[in-house]
Amino acid sequence: MQKLTLKHCIEQTHELDIPVYGDMNWRGDCNIEDADLASFFAWVRFAYPQYEMLIFHPENEMPVNGGASFAYHTKSKNKGRLDGLADVICLPVKHGAPAFVMELKRVDFAKSCSGQKRQKGYMRQLMCLKSQIEHGAFACICLGLDNAKQAFAEYVERYG
Repeated sequence: MQKLTLKHCIEQTHELDIPVYGDMNWRGDCNIEDADLASFFAWVRFAYPQYEMLIFHPENEMPVNGGASFAYHTKSKNKGRLDGLADVICLPVKHGAPAFVMELKRVDFAKSCSGQKRQKGYMRQLMCLKSQIEHGAFACICLGLDNAKQAFAEYVERYG
C-alpha cells in the first residue's frame, strides 16, 4: 500500500467526485474544526429552527490518549458505531428529500489532514461519503463555517 500524502487525499476526493465547498489548496490561519462545528449548529438553530430535531452531530471520535478503552471501543463498534461517519447528519427535511451528510474540515484543509493517522481516517470518511451519495444522500465536504452554511442553505433551498 502506498504511503498516504495530503496530495493523495485531495486527488482521491476529486476522483471519487465528492462535492467540496471551499478551496482544498488554500493555506492560512483558520478556526479549529470543533469551533466551526459548534458555530454551525448555533446558526442552524437560529436560521432553521424547524430542522433542529432533524440535524445532529454523531459523536464518533475516539480519544487517542487517556480516553476510551479498547473494550469500550469494541463495544461501541458492536452496537453500530460507524468509523468514518460524517460530522453532520440531517434527516430528510421533508418527505422524499435526501438526507444531508456533511464532513466538516478546517478552511486550511492541510491542517485537518496532516499525518498518516488523520489521512487514513480521511480516506475512510471518503468511502462513507461516496457510499452515502450512491444511496441518494446529499453528501459533501465543507471547509470551514461559511462553506458549511452555504452547503446547508443550498440543501434547504433545493429540498426544504
